[in-house]
Amino acid sequence: MDLSGMVADYEKQISELTELCWAEIHRLCSAYGGRDCGGESEKSAQLDLAGKLAAYCPEVRREEFSVSPEAFMSFVPVAGSMLIGATALNAVSAFKKNKLASAAAGVLTGAALGTVVGEFALYRQLLDPLFRKKTSGNVVGVRPSSGETRRRIILSGHTDSAPEWTYTYKLGSHGVIIVAAYAVGGLVYTAASSVLTALLKNRRAARVLAAGQAIFLPAYGLLFRFVDFDFYVPGASDDLSGVETVMSVMKFLSDNDVTFEHTEVVALLTGGEEAGLRGSKAFFRAHPELKNDGVETVFLGFDTLRDAEYMAIYKGDMSGVVKNDLNACALLARAAEKEGFAVPITSIPLGATDAAAASQAGVPASAFVAMDPAPARYYHTRLDTADNIVPETIGHGIKIALNALCDFDANGLGA
Repeated sequence: MDLSGMVADYEKQISELTELCWAEIHRLCSAYGGRDCGGESEKSAQLDLAGKLAAYCPEVRREEFSVSPEAFMSFVPVAGSMLIGATALNAVSAFKKNKLASAAAGVLTGAALGTVVGEFALYRQLLDPLFRKKTSGNVVGVRPSSGETRRRIILSGHTDSAPEWTYTYKLGSHGVIIVAAYAVGGLVYTAASSVLTALLKNRRAARVLAAGQAIFLPAYGLLFRFVDFDFYVPGASDDLSGVETVMSVMKFLSDNDVTFEHTEVVALLTGGEEAGLRGSKAFFRAHPELKNDGVETVFLGFDTLRDAEYMAIYKGDMSGVVKNDLNACALLARAAEKEGFAVPITSIPLGATDAAAASQAGVPASAFVAMDPAPARYYHTRLDTADNIVPETIGHGIKIALNALCDFDANGLGA
């Protein structure tokens, strides 16, 4: 099925949908502001979206899940605290010849490293037991097939926004990279010198190494202000642009009375993506049948559609640790090529998208993004406003999503 050929005023409708996206993003930002995971603003925005989605989908539901929203990004100050403690204990070990202090420093350094790797690199929920629980949710809208369901496509965007990254806002992309590199350098140095301080018989050398760790204390202090949990950003591009792309696809299908004979279309608007993919992980935990119910399923995430020159399709997710499905990537690449875009299939350098949760759950997945990976100064800052979106890029995303949907309906993932 080629929707652009079937619908006489296809381009006009896409243009109108793009204008509607602009208006809706402005409305949602104005009405709900920053949408913290598990907060009233996120829930209210989701219920708002669910109400609109009900006009396009026969089945709409909001699935709730329990979450510790501050746990994920708290790995930054938690690791900083551990490294400050390790630095102090290494000094005691080197200057007082205290073996217990040396052992404790090693434990703290290892715990700091484990926290960074576990929470950020692997998105494991290590710190959740230490933080208060809240209730978030995922909005699910389903347009069933008219006949036997043989295929299922899940189109997704996330409804929550991020707590502000202080140094990205104040210093820009280069500033935040410098702060992060300074702290990571300290982690590496502290880990190495902790081992050497414990092993060296030359006490003078041990003291020099221990004293050198003090150079990184300012970096560890800066980590306490890396994220501002008291201020959640508007999240217009990240990711109301993806949410409205998905909403537009469902509206287009509804307005044109398009129902696929064998393909079910699912809109998944997740909560808690910025809290460490908590929403998408909860969704796939709640629906293990998606990988083995005999229905060919693909997940396509749309995240931060703003900078068309940086369009990308992710085959490597979660900082490259998770491998997305190459056929899903190819599906998106063909959809983009039909619109004249040669979009690279690449890996996200740092961070993750909800596609990673789908891939980890055994569901073929990929993500389509259009964001300056520097990162851009609007990324996770108060500058991510409705006035800063680029509607044309969202329009490209709508077309690419529709193309991918039609391709999948006709050919599945084996095209």
